[in-house]
Amino acid sequence: MSIAVQLQTVLAMSVCGALMGMGYDTYHVFTGKGRLPAWVTFFLDILFWVGSMGVVFWVLVRVNDGIVRLPIFIGMLLGAWVYFVIGSKKYVQFLHAVIKFIRWLYRTIVAIINTLIVRPVLLLYKLVFMLVTFLLTIVTTIFGYGWKIIRTLTSPFARWGQQLGKNMLGKWAGFRSHWKKWLFGKKQK
Repeated sequence: MSIAVQLQTVLAMSVCGALMGMGYDTYHVFTGKGRLPAWVTFFLDILFWVGSMGVVFWVLVRVNDGIVRLPIFIGMLLGAWVYFVIGSKKYVQFLHAVIKFIRWLYRTIVAIINTLIVRPVLLLYKLVFMLVTFLLTIVTTIFGYGWKIIRTLTSPFARWGQQLGKNMLGKWAGFRSHWKKWLFGKKQK
């Protein structure tokens, strides 16, 4: 491997180390905001480190055909150290500002949707519900008075109707018992 390729490799690995540091800070800011259970955090830690190793190996394959030597690790450590000394605090502050802005934007969009869409639809629903309830009240009141008038007009015939119903029920019971005897009765020999 030539000196130029080795320098490219160390430089690429330094950039990978700095990017891994940024990824680490990003990961911890987001997992700290979520307050996840320990087993989920453990699983996410493993995913983070496996993904970081995959990215580093992919860069290493692109730069020097995947040859692993000591300067590679030195370059990664140097890049991560420079990032943590110079840019970590500023980057974390930037991430918190971005999260704060996204929360504000989300709340603003929800408030606009609530004001322009949800509240008018709810108001329309309440108005329709009140109108339908009012109309149903009027209709049931009219039918209630109509039923009282019909009952008053037909009350002289009520006893006659009750007697007619009893007579019909008695005849039906007799008819039914005759059919049962005829269908299920014992045949005489």
